[in-house]
Amino acid sequence: MYVTVAAVVVVLGVLFAYHADLLLDRSTATDRARSDRQAAKAVDREQPAFVSTVTPLDYDRNLPEAFTVLLDRPLTEGEQAALTALTGARSEVWEFLKPLGGRMVEHASYVAQREDGNENRGHAQTFDLNLNSDRAAGLTINDMTAVKDSCRVPTAQTVVTLPPAGAESRQGLLWDLTGGPTDEPHGPYVLADGEPEEGQLYFRRNVVELGNGQSNMAFRIQPEVSTHTCEWHIVASYTDTTGSHEQRIPSGTGTFTTEAVPSQPVQYFERPPGPEWGCLGEVRRQNCPATASVQLPRPPAHRPVPG
Repeated sequence: MYVTVAAVVVVLGVLFAYHADLLLDRSTATDRARSDRQAAKAVDREQPAFVSTVTPLDYDRNLPEAFTVLLDRPLTEGEQAALTALTGARSEVWEFLKPLGGRMVEHASYVAQREDGNENRGHAQTFDLNLNSDRAAGLTINDMTAVKDSCRVPTAQTVVTLPPAGAESRQGLLWDLTGGPTDEPHGPYVLADGEPEEGQLYFRRNVVELGNGQSNMAFRIQPEVSTHTCEWHIVASYTDTTGSHEQRIPSGTGTFTTEAVPSQPVQYFERPPGPEWGCLGEVRRQNCPATASVQLPRPPAHRPVPG
């Protein structure tokens, strides 16, 4: 009899404990769910708002229609003779100059009219910018500003130019970085190949939505300079559920470099329409066979800008 009573007491105790735990779980389920959501949000916010990936253009595979190549030294007589013996085909000129230390600078895209009236023109070094966010919560980039870190007068000694036959257009965003370190950048403007929005300030009418399963956003960035070579970065302003924030592109202390073409180089070569190269500067006295029959205007001198 005693054993039976003890067994019943044990069973009742187990049942009571089970139901008590069940009732406790039910009564605290809402609080625990809320706590779990808050923890998940905190973890979500610990990672960067978005990741930016920068990819320079591969000029070996995709040459611009018109470009200029810069070198930090004068070409020797033999190199000048080899260059001016070329037919002027874009690929052969680049293949010849790149191993000598040549750096590609693209001619500016044609933009019919810029929304703010800015008419500066320059040269560009284009790159692709991809923005992606793994955050569960969404965020909105509502502005991207170019910031100059430093600017200097260009120092290249040799300039080789293949001029455009007509106006060029590209898709993407254009920043005008003309001038020295105290001159404010303009843009970004829309590059849209003749579409109605071309030349408009992009973030005046657009935003970039990231996170919450949104697709990544890819831009082709065309920064233009004329008088100065500039080191610069982008500050992206964004909002999320916690308020307004900023994030630097590239991250950390990284910068972009956009190189200007010097107005008075030691050597200047150009292949205008026709059968021969034209030359200026020291090359007129150092083995430039095209000089005798091709007259080139000297590249215009830019107005000096302090810095």
